[in-house]
Amino acid sequence: MVAIAGVWKKKRDDLKSKRNSLFEKYAKRPEDFHLALEIKKLDDEIADCTHQVEQERRAERSAVPTKRLQPASK
Repeated sequence: MVAIAGVWKKKRDDLKSKRNSLFEKYAKRPEDFHLALEIKKLDDEIADCTHQVEQERRAERSAVPTKRLQPASK
């Protein structure tokens, strides 16, 4: 499952890179609304990837058996 989370993280990092590049352009030309829309789409995809990574981590934790403390014998 760690590999799957790694794939989501890579995708998220790639999307962040694209988003940051677009944001730099948008900062120079804030009247360019299509850039704002593209940034919004990327933000949504980044959020989806983050959600997937979190789900994979939760699934990984629940798959690992937890050690229970044994009562002390008398």
